[in-house]
Amino acid sequence: MADSLVDVAAVADAALEAAATSNNTNQHQQRSQDPPPPLPRGWIKKESRSGPEYFYYYNMDTGESSWETPVDTTIENAEELADRLLAVGGSSGTTGSSPQAPHQQKENPTADDEEQRESKRQRRENSSSSSTPKEVRILHILKKHRGSKRPASWRNPKITQSKEESHEELEGLLEILQEEEGDLKELRATFEELARTESDCASAKRGGDLGFFGRRKMQPEFEDASFRLKIGEMTKEIVDTKSGSHILLRIG
Repeated sequence: MADSLVDVAAVADAALEAAATSNNTNQHQQRSQDPPPPLPRGWIKKESRSGPEYFYYYNMDTGESSWETPVDTTIENAEELADRLLAVGGSSGTTGSSPQAPHQQKENPTADDEEQRESKRQRRENSSSSSTPKEVRILHILKKHRGSKRPASWRNPKITQSKEESHEELEGLLEILQEEEGDLKELRATFEELARTESDCASAKRGGDLGFFGRRKMQPEFEDASFRLKIGEMTKEIVDTKSGSHILLRIG
């Protein structure tokens, strides 16, 4: 009788253990099926071309990429998106292939390395092509006025100056920049320095760099002026759009 009781107890224990294991498995499967938390605006998850099953995050508005899940910066992205002159959406950042998978990365890599290499490749292709390039890379300085679509910026929460006054300020900057036109390196350095302090666009923190963009990504006036420029060339006249008044320098 004792042996029979032991056997019954063992069977009961085994049944309880199997039930617990099944329950844990079901909970794990349920968690794996739960949707991931939403990404901040502008971010998407992409699979690496050089390492299948490796994923990274790419910001369609700024061209930034990262292996780490991006932190929600909705307010900053919204301001930058409004100032990037996108006509009807889409991206205007650097375009390119996926970054290297982790097991293929060089020592101390960053997720932007592959994007930067792709930007250089595109620049070489654009500069060597005799036809109109598919994409250009532009630095710009924006001066807003009270007639701008959004008369506010990181420099001034309420812009009241006239369009004529914004032109006068840009003409003063043009005089400074034109002194450096014989040296592209110096011209770019001076342009970026002025953009950081004088531009009303959120791209000021990057020296006015909007990254690579193609057709139908910017307002028509801005697009036309950008694609007319050669690499290293700056606009001779001020470009007006709904966002305000601009000076442009093509660097890619």
